[in-house]
Amino acid sequence: MPAPLIPFLVVVASGLYTSLWGAFKDSPYEGYKPWTFPRSVLFHVVIFAVLYSFEPFATPFRGLKLFQMFFLVMGLERFLAELYKGFFRTEDQDKYFVPSRITFLGKHVESDLLRYVVGAVLVSGVCLVALIPTPVTSFWVFIAVAYGTGLIVSLGGAYKDAPFEGFKWLKFQRSAGVLAGASPLFYYINSVESPIAIGFLIYMNGGLERFLVEYYKTYIQRNMSGKFRPDLERIQACMDSRGKFHYMAWVIIIGLAALYVHEL
Repeated sequence: MPAPLIPFLVVVASGLYTSLWGAFKDSPYEGYKPWTFPRSVLFHVVIFAVLYSFEPFATPFRGLKLFQMFFLVMGLERFLAELYKGFFRTEDQDKYFVPSRITFLGKHVESDLLRYVVGAVLVSGVCLVALIPTPVTSFWVFIAVAYGTGLIVSLGGAYKDAPFEGFKWLKFQRSAGVLAGASPLFYYINSVESPIAIGFLIYMNGGLERFLVEYYKTYIQRNMSGKFRPDLERIQACMDSRGKFHYMAWVIIIGLAALYVHEL
C-alpha cells in the first residue's frame, strides 16, 4: 500500500471514534443525523492532510508512530472543533443549557466580528503550539506535560461551563490527574532516535484526555450530556439503539491496543 494510506486509515479510525462518542452522547436529544455523524472524521482527514503535506509539520509528523498519530490528530481536532463551535459557528442556542457559542464570563457576545477575530487568533495559537520543536525524553517531563495539558483542558471547560454549572474543584483536577497517570503510555512508545516534540505531545495528551475521560463519562457512567437543557424530551428510540456506537468504539479500542503493543 502507498506510504500515506496506513496513517490515513489510522486517522480515519481516530475520527470515527470521536464521531461514535458524539453520536452516543447527543442522539437522545438531537436524534441520529447521518449528515453530521462523519463531521469529526472529515475534520481529522483535513488535519491529517495539512500535517502530512506541509512543512514545517510534515517532517516531524511523518516520523511519528501510528499510535502517536492517532492521538495527535484527535487532540488537534478537539481543540480546533471547540474553537469552531464557539467562535465561528452560528446556530440556535435554545436547546442548550451550556451554550456552544462562546460567552464572556457567561454573558452573550453580540459581535460576530469580535468572535471571528478572537477565534482566528486562538486558531493561530493552536498551530503555533504544535510547532514547538523541543524534544521530550524525560519521564518526569512527560508527566509534567500531561498534567499541564489536563489543566489547559480543564481551564477551557471551566470557562465555558462554570458560569452555568458552578465551579467544581475535584472536576477541575480530573483531566490533569488522569493524564498524569496515563503519561507512561506515551513515554514508553517514544522513540529514542526521534523523540516526540513537546508541541505534538501536548495535543497527543489532549486526544488521550478525550479518549479516556469521555469514555468513562459517556459509556461507563452513562451521564446524559450536560450541554442540553434538562427539560428537553429525550428520544427513546435513540436511547434504545445507541449501544451499537459503543460496540463499534470497542472495535477501535481493541485495534488501538494491538497497535500499541506492535509499536513498542
